[in-house]
Amino acid sequence: MPGNATERGVACPNVGRRHVLCTAGSIMFLTAIGGIARAGPRGERRLSLYNPHTDERFNGVYWCDGTYVEQSRKRINWLMRDFHRDAVAPIDADLLDLLHHLTGALETERSVNVLSGFRTAATNRLLQHEGHNAAAHSEHLLGKAADIRIGGVRLKHLRRAALSLNAGGVGTYWRDGFVHVDVGPVRNW
Repeated sequence: MPGNATERGVACPNVGRRHVLCTAGSIMFLTAIGGIARAGPRGERRLSLYNPHTDERFNGVYWCDGTYVEQSRKRINWLMRDFHRDAVAPIDADLLDLLHHLTGALETERSVNVLSGFRTAATNRLLQHEGHNAAAHSEHLLGKAADIRIGGVRLKHLRRAALSLNAGGVGTYWRDGFVHVDVGPVRNW
């Protein structure tokens, strides 16, 4: 999936008249026989991501009506790959939801700049050797972490919003100008 073009996600499929009638009929039937008709989660979740190292973008729906959109997940996995080695791994769905909720908490539609997503053990060792604060058992190795910034959002506001979600680790790298977020244990530094 290499390329510089803007990667567009897919929208929720249009629900046809037949689908609506069949669903309504099923609900009426279950109600008539005493069954409980529960609707699953509806709607969509969007992300706008940008990798400044590779100049790649994703802007689209990654979750629709209770299901993660596989095509979008593949594009996001590619964008958040270990670009040092072009190694791709599945990015944890909880991390995608965290990024979605974070942009919602900040009330921004700007792209999340992903400075680092998934990392191989070799890249993690290289970063440690170069003097970066790469933890030996980093959540990046599991596709559960991202080092991010958002244009126009002050670092202290990004940090505060990430902490408010109480969804995992939050590390603030003031000198380097980014916030680390992960879906591991709740902690901060």
